[in-house]
Amino acid sequence: MKTIFPAIAVLFLSMTASAHNGEDPAAEVVKKRSYVLQYQKEYPAATSQEERIRNIKKQVSTLQSTILLLRNSLVKENRSVRSDLSKYDLDYLAAIKNSLKDMQKLLKQLEAAVDS
Repeated sequence: MKTIFPAIAVLFLSMTASAHNGEDPAAEVVKKRSYVLQYQKEYPAATSQEERIRNIKKQVSTLQSTILLLRNSLVKENRSVRSDLSKYDLDYLAAIKNSLKDMQKLLKQLEAAVDS
């Protein structure tokens, strides 16, 4: 399990770099959602703890990638996502970034709970 954290870091960095590859974001969101639903369907069939953890990691990774895609698309289409332009005094990008960090922390806590 010591290799999990470096693997997560590599996944996170690669997702940040490739969160949007120029394709239609709506189609990409639908595709990513289908992946998550497939992983969720496969989860009950996992026979070992390692398989379940691997499945959960794939779900989290795909969800993070989806959030990054949505964030990048929002920035591209709507400048009001920045706090200085938002009528709600909310920095949407910072909120998304914090949510992603929270998701990473949750995954680490889940791994620690499973390991103990």
